[in-house]
Amino acid sequence: MVDSSGDLFVITGGVVIVIVVLVVSFLKLRTAERRMHESSYKLKAYTDLLNAVTEINLSGGDSYKMDIAKKNLALTLNRLNLIASSGVLKSVNDLLDFLNEHKEKDFDTLRLHNILNTLVIEARRDLNPSHARRVEESRVRYRFFAPVRK
Repeated sequence: MVDSSGDLFVITGGVVIVIVVLVVSFLKLRTAERRMHESSYKLKAYTDLLNAVTEINLSGGDSYKMDIAKKNLALTLNRLNLIASSGVLKSVNDLLDFLNEHKEKDFDTLRLHNILNTLVIEARRDLNPSHARRVEESRVRYRFFAPVRK
C-alpha cells in the first residue's frame, strides 16, 4: 500500500512539472512574439520617418510634393509619439527644430545628416541594443540623400 501512494505522488509530481514547463514555455514564447511584433512595428515607423524626411528633401520647390511630404511626416510623427523610445523622440524633436528653423531657405546638410545619424543610432538602440553597440563601436557614419536647395 505504501508503494502505490508513493507511485501516485511521483506520477502527480511528474504531471505537475510537465504542465509547469509547458506553461512557462508558452509564456516565454508569447513574450518573444510580442517583442518581435513591437520591433517590426517600430521598424516600419522609423523607416517611414526617414522616408518622409527624404520626401521633404526631394520635393524641392514643388509645393504640391512638399505638402504631401509634410502630411506624411506629420502622420508618421503621430505614430512615433506613441511607440518611440525617449532617445528617438529627442532626435525627432531636434529634427523638427532644424526643419522649422530652415523653412523655405537653404540649410546646412551636414547638420541635417548629423541629426539623422543620431536618430538612426537611437532607433537601432531601441530595436536591437547589442547589434547597435557593435555598429557604434565600428564608428559607421550613415549617409542620407539631401540635394542642394536653390
